[in-house]
Amino acid sequence: MGDLFRIDVVYSTQHWIFPTIIISILVILGLVILVTEGMGRVKAGKGFFTKPGRFFAENYDKVKLWGCVVLMVAYFFLLDKIGFTVCSIIFVFLFNTLFAGPARMKDVRYHVVSVIISVVSVLIISILFGTVFDITLPDGVCTIWIQSLGITIF
Repeated sequence: MGDLFRIDVVYSTQHWIFPTIIISILVILGLVILVTEGMGRVKAGKGFFTKPGRFFAENYDKVKLWGCVVLMVAYFFLLDKIGFTVCSIIFVFLFNTLFAGPARMKDVRYHVVSVIISVVSVLIISILFGTVFDITLPDGVCTIWIQSLGITIF
C-alpha cells in the first residue's frame, strides 16, 4: 500500500509531474460534468447525450478563441525545443497582442510595455523556479547556464 502513493522523480523530468496531475484532475472533472449534465437531461425526459443547444454564445470573438488555441498548441510544441524562458517571452507577448484590441494595436507604447512585461515577468519566474526553488523547467536551444553565479535560465 505504501508504494501506491510513492512517486519516483527523475530530476531532468520532474517538471512534468504537476502537468500530469493537473491533466488527470481535469479529465476526472470533465467526466463528472458529463455525467451530471447527462443525468439532468435524463431526468428532464431527454436522452443522456442530447445536444444541449449552442456551445458558444452568439457573436463570440472567433479570433481570440481560436488564436488562443493555436498559440497554446504552438507554445506546448515549441517549449522543449526553444526553452522555457525565450519561448514564454515570445508567447506572453503574442497573447498580449492577441487581446490588445484594435485601438491598442496602433499604439507603440502598448507594445513596448508588453515587451517589458513579457521579459521581466518570465525572467523572474525562470530564475525563481530554476535557481531559487531548483525546479527544472523545459530547456532547449536557448537555455543559458551562468556557472559562476549558479543560475540557469531555461
